[in-house]
Amino acid sequence: MIRLLLLSIPIILIGCAPQKKLMQEASTLEKGGLREEAFQKYSEIYQGWNSAEARVGMKRSAQEILNFKLSEARMSCMSGNYETALKKYEESFAYEQRFHELELNSGSMANDAYNECRSEYFQSLYEQAEDMVLNEEFEGAQKLINKLYSIDRTNKQVQYLETMCEILPNYNAGKQAFELGMYRDAHIYLTEVTRLDAAFRDSKELKEECLKLAGYTLAFVPIYNSKVNDVVESTLGAAVKDNILSLEDPFVHLVERENLNHLLSEQKQSMEGIFDENKAIQAGKLMGARFLITGEVISFESSLGRLQENERKGFLGSTVAAKRVRYREYSRNRVMSASFRYQIVDALTGRIYASETIPFYASEKAEWAEFTGDPDMLWPGEWKYQLIASQEDYIDRDKKQALLEKFKALQEPRSELELQLELCDFVGNKVSGAIGKFRPELNK
Repeated sequence: MIRLLLLSIPIILIGCAPQKKLMQEASTLEKGGLREEAFQKYSEIYQGWNSAEARVGMKRSAQEILNFKLSEARMSCMSGNYETALKKYEESFAYEQRFHELELNSGSMANDAYNECRSEYFQSLYEQAEDMVLNEEFEGAQKLINKLYSIDRTNKQVQYLETMCEILPNYNAGKQAFELGMYRDAHIYLTEVTRLDAAFRDSKELKEECLKLAGYTLAFVPIYNSKVNDVVESTLGAAVKDNILSLEDPFVHLVERENLNHLLSEQKQSMEGIFDENKAIQAGKLMGARFLITGEVISFESSLGRLQENERKGFLGSTVAAKRVRYREYSRNRVMSASFRYQIVDALTGRIYASETIPFYASEKAEWAEFTGDPDMLWPGEWKYQLIASQEDYIDRDKKQALLEKFKALQEPRSELELQLELCDFVGNKVSGAIGKFRPELNK
């Protein structure tokens, strides 16, 4: 029994020898500052022999690695290498989490140091971005702003700094346009500025000055044509004014017709209508308008053609053997033609800035069919005798679909009112387009 016990002792010593040797190697690596290699060696021992001493060595060397990483992060931050520092801090925290079973401890101060470094980095970026914006280096500023957003997306200062990247280019362009006398262009740029910041520098005052220097009053004065229906003239006049108003041009101040009637009444003048340019200019002055746009319906005609009726032949089936029947096709045409002349006139000098005669023509034809039977069964064609087949009988298959459409079609062309609305829209767009391009010389 004793012999057997003695024989087992060398076996135990042999089994412990590799572990002891590896522990010595790990300790040597650790003392030599080779933390990573020491940690790896302790890990191998722990995995092979489940040694408590090896686990303690793992914890000790891993903590040294963590401390070293945190030290590198602090040094990077102190030297102003904020991106590198933040990356090292994040790697340190990730390392601590990776080996959480070893209960490593980065300490509360590490988290505070990280937040402080992050704050310093944010402030540094912000100051750089702000300088770039003020120096009008907007592209570079936007890149820094994107970095700032990666740190704090909801920061109000950064949001406004980004807004400044839009405000300043528009403000500078608006200021330059204003100095060059391009008041409309200046107003567009400055409107964009005030949309983003209503109180930015003197943008609001400059906008108002643009309107003051380039804005003008405009009156629409119709010139009446005794040969044209009053309703047509008034409808077209209303359409012209509506289209000018729809431009929403802040430089155009349209004086309404009602003011003219009021002023004429005050002046105790009797005018059934204005029939020439001279009276139109007089009316424009009475309305207090610097410029006026005259409008005259030179001609207007609308006619509805006679109803055209034709009897057609067909078959109640897709072959000539089908029953022969008759159906009716109808057509009616409506035509409207007009011409409208406008002029843009300076009421002060009588100068005509623009003059154009706008022609209008519309032709509307309605075509439909009627049949007492089922239209879907009807096929167009031709037959010679209603009761007897003939070699001349045929079905016009190409016209089948067109015939079906005629049964669904409206039985009247568009009304005169609908064509008048088309006329008004056409003329109104033409005239308002001319006003939109009008750039008066106000200093003359």
